[in-house]
Parts: sequence; structure tokens; C-alpha cells
Amino acid sequence: MPYEAEINSAHPTYVVLLIDQSGSMDSPFFGGTRPKSEEVADALNRLVFELVQRASPSAQSKVKNYYDISIIGYNDTVRSLFCGPLADKDIVTISELRDNPARVEERTRTQSDGAGGVIDVPVRFPVWVETTAAGRTDMTAALDYAHDLLSEWVDEHPRSFPPIVVNLTDGLATGESPVEPAERVRSLSTQDGQVLLFNAHVTSTPLDPMLYPQAPDELPLEGKLLFAMSSELPDSMRETAGSLNVPVRYGSRGLVFNGNAVDVIKLLDIGTRHVAPAPGSAVR
Repeated sequence: MPYEAEINSAHPTYVVLLIDQSGSMDSPFFGGTRPKSEEVADALNRLVFELVQRASPSAQSKVKNYYDISIIGYNDTVRSLFCGPLADKDIVTISELRDNPARVEERTRTQSDGAGGVIDVPVRFPVWVETTAAGRTDMTAALDYAHDLLSEWVDEHPRSFPPIVVNLTDGLATGESPVEPAERVRSLSTQDGQVLLFNAHVTSTPLDPMLYPQAPDELPLEGKLLFAMSSELPDSMRETAGSLNVPVRYGSRGLVFNGNAVDVIKLLDIGTRHVAPAPGSAVR
């Protein structure tokens, strides 16, 4: 069955995140106060940090380049969202990420004080990605941009676990329909299967989320469009979803519609936790 290739330094995988940077991302998630763009930036930086930790469990460990990463923003233009030393690089390795955060912020985290109360403790928060919110939602241009990157990558890594693309947006695409560009992205493949494309739609309005649907019937227009763009979850990722208490079934698409920040984080986790390297994978 496909989607079973072992991930190691000789055969890494590729994670591509497409992030809506249009003006509507300046509004908060429903029930929140911070702009969606800021919440998304935090989620992306946490995800990068988790991937770095998987590939380098300690500061003294040699980095194992299990992943290539792209984080691409789109509105009126399409560009890399990496900042600092990695600014303008389209594809970076895990070792480059570990060695080149733009900065490390000090934040606070609430935890138990061991006596029935809670305390705020300082934590270090590396930042690799910054987001903005302005302009239109040119999703088609973003998918075409990703297609070029993915096409070159799969040609160079024919035996690798297929790339995973997650597109995060809060509205309808402007301009040409993104369905055909999404099909072109999903048609790319390695020997282990086709590229997987998942979509997360986030909202500022009090609407019920529709998570991992099997059919588009109850989705509104923009939901039907994203459903048509989305890949089915492979068996292994359905198992991962189950371990996160996310209800999915056979035929579920990798689509979160009307999601909140937690729903987005879980989709990112489902898409990338499975590609954690096999235990004992050697550096080759």
C-alpha cells in the first residue's frame, strides 16, 4: 500500500504550508481577540519547533534532515514567509531551521504549581515565520507556485514519502478557480503515492465546524470548492487522527471547514505527526 515509505536522511519528506495573507486575516477567530494572522503565525512557529525537535532531540544531537519545509504566503503576491537569515528561501532543511531562527522571544506558559494552583513560567519561543494581512486571496497563484517547487522535489526524491501540502485560508479564492491547480498539485507523486493536499478554512463567525467530511453535500459554496481540492486521508493518517480523538472515517477528506485555532493545530498535527521518522532510522 502507498504512504508507507520510511523517512530518513537519505529519503526525507517535504512539508509545504500555504498561508492566506489577505486582509480578512486581520480579524480574530470567533471568540478570540488576536488577529487570525497572529494566531496562525504562532501555530506555524510551534510546528516548526516540533519538527526540529523530532529531527534533533537535544541541543547536542546531530540534526537528521528528515524534512524539507516551505511556508508560502499569498495575497496579491506569493512569497516565502521565512524571516531572518532564511528570508526569501523557498525550501529549507531542518538543520537550517534549527540553526537559523530569526529571533527567540520570551513568553509565559501557565502550569500547575504542584499545590493546587497555577503559575506563569517563562519559556523560550523561537520565531522563523512572520505573517501579515492585506490584499486579496490569490489561491491559484499559490498552488501554481507550490506546484513548481513540488515538481522539482519529487523528481529529486522518487523513493520518498510523498509531500504533504496544507493550505490555510479564511475565505473564497479571488480570480481563477483553484480546483484545477489543486488537481495538478495532487497529480504529482513519488513511488510511494501522490502528493497529499489538505485544506483548513478558518472563520471569525459563530458557525459550526465541519471536520473531515466524506461528501460535500452539506458544505456551502466555498466549502464545496475546498472539498474538491482536498485529498482523502490515507489509512495511516486516519489512525493518527484517532489517536488525537479526531473522529474520521473511511473516505474522509483532509478538510477542516469553519475551524478554530485548535482545529487548525490538529490538522497540522495529523498531516505531520505521521511523517515522524521511523524509530531507529539511521543518518545516511
